[in-house]
Amino acid sequence: MKNAMLLSILLLCCTILQAATFYVAPLGNDITGTGSITQPFATLPRAIDAANPGDIIELRNGTYISNEIRIDKNNLTIRSYPGEYASLLAVTDNEDVASCLWYNDPETTGGTLEHLEIVGGYYYGIKFESNWDWDNSIPYANRRGVSNITVRNCHIHHTGRDGIKLTPACNNITIENCHISYTGVGPGAALDYNAEGIDNVNAPNMTVRNCYLHHIATTGIYVKGGGRNCLIENNNIEYTGEGGIYLGFYTDAEWFDTDFNPDYYENINGTVQNNYIMYAQHAGIGLFGAKDAKVWHNTIIDAATSDVYAALVLAPSDVWVSDSYTATPPNYNISVLNNIFVQPANALMPMVRVREGAVSGVVNWSHNLYYKNEAEPVFIDDNITWEDLTLAQWQAQTDRDAFSLVANPLFTQYWHLQPGSPCINTAIPVPGIATDFEGQPRTGLPDIGADELDLPIGIVPQIAPAPTVQLHIQQQHNGTATLIIQTPQPLSDVLYCYSLAGQLVFSQPLLLPAGTQQLPPVHLPKGVYLFCLPKARVAVKVVN
Repeated sequence: MKNAMLLSILLLCCTILQAATFYVAPLGNDITGTGSITQPFATLPRAIDAANPGDIIELRNGTYISNEIRIDKNNLTIRSYPGEYASLLAVTDNEDVASCLWYNDPETTGGTLEHLEIVGGYYYGIKFESNWDWDNSIPYANRRGVSNITVRNCHIHHTGRDGIKLTPACNNITIENCHISYTGVGPGAALDYNAEGIDNVNAPNMTVRNCYLHHIATTGIYVKGGGRNCLIENNNIEYTGEGGIYLGFYTDAEWFDTDFNPDYYENINGTVQNNYIMYAQHAGIGLFGAKDAKVWHNTIIDAATSDVYAALVLAPSDVWVSDSYTATPPNYNISVLNNIFVQPANALMPMVRVREGAVSGVVNWSHNLYYKNEAEPVFIDDNITWEDLTLAQWQAQTDRDAFSLVANPLFTQYWHLQPGSPCINTAIPVPGIATDFEGQPRTGLPDIGADELDLPIGIVPQIAPAPTVQLHIQQQHNGTATLIIQTPQPLSDVLYCYSLAGQLVFSQPLLLPAGTQQLPPVHLPKGVYLFCLPKARVAVKVVN
């Protein structure tokens, strides 16, 4: 037995040692090239053909045309060459080029996409395939999808429809530190206006972390069709044509696993925490037939500005199963804690709306803050009345939102809490949430929302009024960040850059005249960073 175990370990070590690296360059050659650093291939498909499971493919700086690049080998790492940046470009007007990158074999497991620009695709920037609908006689437990893939530090944009598409049974997909923007730009979206940032239909165990999504045609992220055990945390989602983050929505019955989920819950055990969601035309957060959903420590700014839903909406699902049965599961055993919801004065829809039959089971809903500029926020529960309720009426009639309040959260211009905010030390501790959106620790009684007031170690908050200073980041593809500082008066401060873990990357004293100043470009390794001007009390997060 010991000899067999030793042999297995030796074989594993040999496999790791034998992993090869193949190179691709715009001036490479698919016929005479060997894939070496000096004789690279010209295209990514040629390198994939040459590679074995576990190998690495590195692309040199440049643009590569995708005619739907297919990845069908296990444990491949595909990334830009260190210090360079490769772009994969697909058209959006040819349905035969359905995706820029397609994990097309449902049996594929393991692998990484890292530090790549992924542009276009008639339908998708990246698609993860399954065999869910290939043969309906196969038991649900035996159906397969691409699994155990990490997409890291990639910029996915200007896709025909969704930025990333996960199909049923695609398990354990991790999307982190990615930038996803401008979905739904192709004719496919014109025919079916369904162009999410990340579209997950019954794909379990997905994690989306530290991503920046903006200018998404429809919803930023949703997990529906019975998707379970998915974590959506520490993301910034801005300017969505529909919702910000939805747990559940409306899915056809064929995509559900009714062995595991006979009641057709649209989402099971989903967690949405520490996210900033800003300028969603529809709901900032929506729960639609979700079971055991957790919505914790999010900050939602200016949601529900059009005539649909509310800043926070809860509705039952609606799944047509047969002519004699439509499943309408409620949101069962939900937890809504420590969130901030802010609306502009001209928002047309309520702050919160609970549709008829939308909630059952144990409801843990408390310690939230609501604020509507120059107006009283509105709460509606269709199970009780269609009348507009104040928070006090809502609390009394629904027995929800104990210890919640209506107040101005006192944000800085970049949506951080200021000293004196009613959100400070008024949240209820949630086990497992040890840090905020930027990785700062939550200690003692935490603050409501995605941000903790505490500044990074070594920074002392200034008590005196600070000038109104604006700090902007301009990112470039080569891993640099250019900072723009606008100050109405001379500024003496120190610029700090911290990693997501709170480690100081660098500091730079500044003595600037009034006006707009552009600082020299800063090169940053891949990751998430916080730039702070403590005296000015401004900070900005950048995902590189």
